[in-house]
Amino acid sequence: MAGWIRRRSPPRSRRCWRNSPPAAVPALRRFVPTLVALALCAPATAGPVPSFSLKQLDGATFKLEDHLKRQVIVLDFWATWCGPCTRSLKKLQELREKFPQVLVLAVSIDDGRTLAQVEPYVRGRGFTFTVLLDTDASVCRVFNPGGGVPYTVVIDRQGAMAYNHSGYLSGDELALFSAVAKLNP
Repeated sequence: MAGWIRRRSPPRSRRCWRNSPPAAVPALRRFVPTLVALALCAPATAGPVPSFSLKQLDGATFKLEDHLKRQVIVLDFWATWCGPCTRSLKKLQELREKFPQVLVLAVSIDDGRTLAQVEPYVRGRGFTFTVLLDTDASVCRVFNPGGGVPYTVVIDRQGAMAYNHSGYLSGDELALFSAVAKLNP
């Protein structure tokens, strides 16, 4: 191959950090989980909440648009097979009793296999809030694309999402109660 000149690649830098990273990397490793947690739990400010219609336990149709901009609304997505949901729903009942002017909606995402368990589950525990049935989880996916339950949303009197939270650990209800209290003067 006459005429071709073979070029050598440039020498590698001796400053590669093979054994120890730069000093800033450990600080970033400590800071990144905090940023991720804040991003996941931060209140959404995406503007107006989309309306939906779902069946209630008694078969009547519930339309969110009939209640938007009239009162504070708490939506809680849950399922009978979800352990943390049981604890979350107990706190939701406490919220309903503490703030009777707030519309509390428990949206069950149970599908056809477990749908028959929803009414006995709710009645057996003495829950008095409205229960809606989202059997294909389509409404849940609109509010929570990740689809995990429990997932709680607070909608203010202007029809915008004021608070949201995914999951439930003991003590999580304090932030929910605080958010609702701020919206109810």
